[in-house]
Amino acid sequence: MKLLITLATFMIFTSAHASYFATHCSNSRASVTWETGHNSNTMTVKKYDQKDITVPFYDLNIMFLTETVIRQESIRRCGYAESTKVFAGKVVITASVRNPSVLDFLGEDKQLKTEVICTTHVNGRAPCPEETIQE
Repeated sequence: MKLLITLATFMIFTSAHASYFATHCSNSRASVTWETGHNSNTMTVKKYDQKDITVPFYDLNIMFLTETVIRQESIRRCGYAESTKVFAGKVVITASVRNPSVLDFLGEDKQLKTEVICTTHVNGRAPCPEETIQE
């Protein structure tokens, strides 16, 4: 019975691997950070004279003016694949059309210009190569 329970537990945990996607970005002072994917999907702005302000990511337009890839690597094998990309760039963050007042706390400019470094990580299942069946 113990063997049966052990095998069942092993099969559940080894076959229950779901895919994952996440990006995290921050400027050098961590005064502007955001995360997307299987994270909070928010941007946080730390202003020293106010408490932290959190904005839903879907209320923003983030445009990379420049982007430099620092490191990129991928692993792919039968049943599993993962990819990591580290990149940096200059961004301009503005309010989306759906919520134009979301960045009113910034004053007249209503936009953020900063340089960020980001990490994107993706993993999940990968197909195995088909094997030919010999008869």
